[in-house]
Amino acid sequence: MIVTTVDDSLVKDLESVGELWVRRDVPMAAHTSLGVGGPAELYVEPATPGALAAALRLLGDAGVPTVVLGRGTNVIVSDAGVRGAVIATHPGLQKLSLAGSRVVAASGALVGTLVHLAADAGLSGVEGLAGIPGTLGGALYMNAGANGTCLADVVETVTVLCPDGSVQSLRRDEITFGYRFSSLRAQRLYVLEASLRLSTSDPARVHKRMYEVVTTRCQKQPLSARSAGSIFKRPPGDYAGRLLEAAGAKGRRIGDAQFSTKHANFIINLGRAAAADVVKLMAWAQQSVYEQFGVWLEPEVCMIGEGMEVLGRQDCAAR
Repeated sequence: MIVTTVDDSLVKDLESVGELWVRRDVPMAAHTSLGVGGPAELYVEPATPGALAAALRLLGDAGVPTVVLGRGTNVIVSDAGVRGAVIATHPGLQKLSLAGSRVVAASGALVGTLVHLAADAGLSGVEGLAGIPGTLGGALYMNAGANGTCLADVVETVTVLCPDGSVQSLRRDEITFGYRFSSLRAQRLYVLEASLRLSTSDPARVHKRMYEVVTTRCQKQPLSARSAGSIFKRPPGDYAGRLLEAAGAKGRRIGDAQFSTKHANFIINLGRAAAADVVKLMAWAQQSVYEQFGVWLEPEVCMIGEGMEVLGRQDCAAR
């Protein structure tokens, strides 16, 4: 049981905010794609960017540790749970709109929905992200990318809530992006919405490319299993999957957590996996790859909750 950081008066203040759903002790296993994790002390779902901003201000003023979660597709949550608050931008913040070649999307909008909307409108630039299951906010934080495409390529502006409670609109040249990195994350700027500038194209051609991307993804990755996506980042000049497979990771299992036999950089939940099982597998993999190849693999997934600081960071907004 985690020590409470949330008093009743704060909960009442949050509940008084319009379009904000507030609950206590919500099991995070039900809100993550891997299906592991103990309870969040407080679980908050805003339905509008304004409600998200209000919740973040109230929690910040109260000094309550806060994690912003998207669809929970790239996270591992501790079995002990999350001290403080988890704010879920999905499913409440999914608004998407088109204006010429520009797409404006709220932080909880699904990347897949965004990709399909763009393709239907004959807009190119994000079809390489087809099949990525997360939300726009988390994808921006991590600069999600695949198949030669990343979000940094198409970002025009990002509207964020700053640590001082102010709302700002940042131009692309005011944001630094790198491999699975953005200054949004480094500066703890919470994404409210973003504008993406795409290019006009033939809808049939964009849909064809989407189909090719998704087909390849299905062939190579265990998409039908419960997982958190790629576990480790790609090391310079190599691939985590190749190193893990060479180290004997495929099929290795602790409890109900197992390295996929289809792709070595995925850990899947066979049914009743615990976060502790996943962390032990990750630690084994890091040590094995280092001993055999001299490469230390860094987690790509966000490690959230009590006791998860050893392998990763908690200062990320998850997809």
